[in-house]
Formats: sequence, C-alpha cells, structure tokens
Amino acid sequence: MLLLRRARVPLPCLPSALAAAAPVPPLGHEPWLECDLLVGDDRIVAVRHEGHVAGDWPHGDSPIAVEDLGGSLVYPGLLDVHTHLDKCHTWDRAPNPRGEFWEAIRILREDAAHWTPEDLHRRAGFGLRQAHTRGTIALRTHLDTGSDMGGEAHVVMQELKHAWAGKLELQTVSLCNLASFSGKDARRVVELTADHHAAALGGFPQPNPDLPKQLDNLMAAAAEIGLGLDLHVDESGLGHAECLRATAEAVLRNRFPHPVTCGHCCSLAVHEPARAASTIDLVRQAGIAVVTLPLCNQYLQNRGRMPTAPGAAPAPRLTPHWRGLTLVHEFMEAGVTVAAGSDNVRDAFYAWGAFDGLEVWTQAVRQAQLDTRLETAPALVTSAPAAIMGLSDYGHVGPGAVARLVLPAARTFNELLATSAVPRRLLTGIELTCPEPPALAEL
Repeated sequence: MLLLRRARVPLPCLPSALAAAAPVPPLGHEPWLECDLLVGDDRIVAVRHEGHVAGDWPHGDSPIAVEDLGGSLVYPGLLDVHTHLDKCHTWDRAPNPRGEFWEAIRILREDAAHWTPEDLHRRAGFGLRQAHTRGTIALRTHLDTGSDMGGEAHVVMQELKHAWAGKLELQTVSLCNLASFSGKDARRVVELTADHHAAALGGFPQPNPDLPKQLDNLMAAAAEIGLGLDLHVDESGLGHAECLRATAEAVLRNRFPHPVTCGHCCSLAVHEPARAASTIDLVRQAGIAVVTLPLCNQYLQNRGRMPTAPGAAPAPRLTPHWRGLTLVHEFMEAGVTVAAGSDNVRDAFYAWGAFDGLEVWTQAVRQAQLDTRLETAPALVTSAPAAIMGLSDYGHVGPGAVARLVLPAARTFNELLATSAVPRRLLTGIELTCPEPPALAEL
C-alpha cells in the first residue's frame, strides 16, 4: 500500500463526513481539506484527517510506502462527459477558417467520407492517449448515427473500449437528428445503440412545431431499450430556441424513468430572466443534468460581421458580446447537476484542444466566474460527470473509489488557475508517473 501524506483534496471530492469536518474558509476561498490517503493496488482504502477517518485504517506493522505531497492538491481521476472522438483531429484536412456553426456541420459532413475504420482508429486512439496522459479515467463520446453513418464508428469505439479497459472507461452515445429519427432512421439508430451497448441515446433537437412529438418518439424508443438520453440542446444564441424547456416538459409528460442530460443550453443565457428561471425550475423538476462546454461554445457562439449589401464581399468581424456559456450559477443554485466537458477537439467545431480535463475546468472557472463558487466547482470534472455516467466509484477520493488520482503541481486553487500549463503527476494504484502526452506530429 501507499500512504500519501498532506494531500489537499477539494471538498466536493471527499466523503461528506470528512468534508463537514473542514474549517469554513472565508467566502468559499480555497475549500480543500489537507489529509492523508491510504491507497491500495486498485482502490482507495482510507482517508484520515485529525482524528476523523473514513475507511479502515490499518494497525500494526503493515508495510506501507510513504509519499509526502507537502500540501499539494489531489484530484480524483478526471471524467470527460461530452466529446466527439469520431470528429477529433480532422482540422488539418477539414479546417473551418470562418469558425461558424453551420459551416462546421457542412465541412464535417463532407469529411465523413474519410471516416474509415483505420482513420477512426488513428484519430480516436490518439485522442484517448491524450486524455489518458492528462489524467482522464472515463470519457463519453457522441457518435454521428443516422442515415448511412455511425455503424463503423460504433464498431471502432467498441474495439477501443476493450483495448482501454482498466485504464480508461469509454462510453458512447448515438447522436442523431430528431426529425430524421422520427422518420426513416429510427430503427437503424436504435439497433446500433443496442447492439453496441451505448450508454445513452442522443440527438440534437431543433426548434420546430413537431418538437414535442419528436421528443416523445425519442423517449419511447429509449425507454424500450432501457436507456437514458444525452442531448445537444440550444447550441445557439437564438432567443426563441427553447429545446431545453421542451425536453424538460417531455420528461415530465412522459414520466420518462431514465437519466437525461442536456449539453450546451447556450440560448438560455439570452432569454428573459423570468423565463430562464422558469425553465431552470422545470429542468430541476425533471431531474435533468446539464453539461457546459466552455471551450467550444466560447469559440463558436456569437460570431458576427458588420452589415453589408447583398452580394458584397464578407464584412469585417464584430467583437462578440456574449460568449456562449449557459447559466451555470443559476443551475447550481437550483440544485441541478452541472458538469463540464471538452466537446470537440481540433475539428471544424473547435480548432484547438487536447482532451485535457484540467484545461476544461480552469476555463469553466474563468469564463463563468466560478472563483466565487470553488466549494462546488471541482465537481464539474469529477463527481458531477461521474453521476451522469453512472460510475459510482469514480469522481471522488474516499474508501472504495478507484485508485487513480491527478496530482497537479499546485498547492492552492489560485496556483492551479494561475496558468494554463500546470505540470501534473498521475497515481495509478500505488505507482506515480509523469506521462508525456503524444506529439501532434504523429498525426
């Protein structure tokens, strides 16, 4: 076994009894607890702090190696709850220099002609290596599924899931167009979802008069195969886009019994405050979890140009007035589960990224001003995505949790947030390593 001395663990990641024993910092500043962690080959055995012990602390002369962390932060292994491995690392051959949402859809539809099994293995496998070396231990990817797409991607992801077993838990979601699903694609999407053991049925609802019926159809299909939903919702700044509200109403109307997650939810931030508050309350009643995607949404949303005459050359860009975030604070205040994810990486939807959960977290904190909510913010990439993904022994540092931890070279949240390139060590069982991320030149 390995004893980690003087580890500073974020309060949301500790057993509740230990977290309650922590001194209350002023204004929620630096809410961590310095404690000792006893780690076995594959599980955390116990956590101890000044007379408080969670788990079975051994007595006697058991041989235990000791590593004094000197008061450095320790996170549980990170979880990336919303990604697109089938699209990642296509930027070099399918760039989107305009950076616009619908242009990204067009570009990647054309690029899909190149998505052979070999191509998907190469790109997605590289992405998983990136995530693993940065401390991610569970990742959920949406896969374009519908018409003639998705079959090969599901096969490849199942192969990668088996290859990464024991190192990184890989989940898949079948992403489809709800209008097409209500027509010719439904049977094929459901069969691929069931045959390849996807974690959820997905989709990207769009505002239209048939939306309630489309959501009812999707929920009926998901209930039939015993799965929840993981949807792309309101990824725009349109004031009339209320697919999140429609989804919550559909969950309540259908008494849908399985978990529902809604990613993006960007347009909620431009709704009238009273209407937004009403929608958030419906989301709470429906038990829907929300995922914010700070990197991609900041990149894509609110891109605009100066007005021009029809047929004229493109006008100069306008500075964005709004950056694409959903109402993170308001959801948290309402008690809604909120997580953050990488979303797209080096493709037409987002030109950059590296499947780095700590980068996702620091950008979410900076953009949403969660420095005033650090007592809950670490849950965005730990316990919240673990709850969404149904991984009860992930996302926390306590007895029985998987023994995979991230040790950034930072003693405080301020040090962690001060730069975008904090070095880190990883603990797997009782082994500490400093893995090097793969070089992009490999691609």
